[in-house]
Amino acid sequence: MIDASRGDWTDIETRWLASDLRDDNFEDLFVDEIIGAGTDGWEFSGSSYTVELR
Repeated sequence: MIDASRGDWTDIETRWLASDLRDDNFEDLFVDEIIGAGTDGWEFSGSSYTVELR
C-alpha cells in the first residue's frame, strides 16, 4: 500500500488546476513528491490493480 496522504501535492494540484497535468508529468511528480525523491518508480507484479483515493 502506498500512503499518499503525507506527500506534497502542491505541484500536482497546481498543474491540475491549470489543466496542464498530463500522464507523463503526473507520474514523474507522483514518484518524486508523493512516493519520495530518488526512487526509480514502481512496479506491479500482478496483471491488474486498483487505485483507491480517499
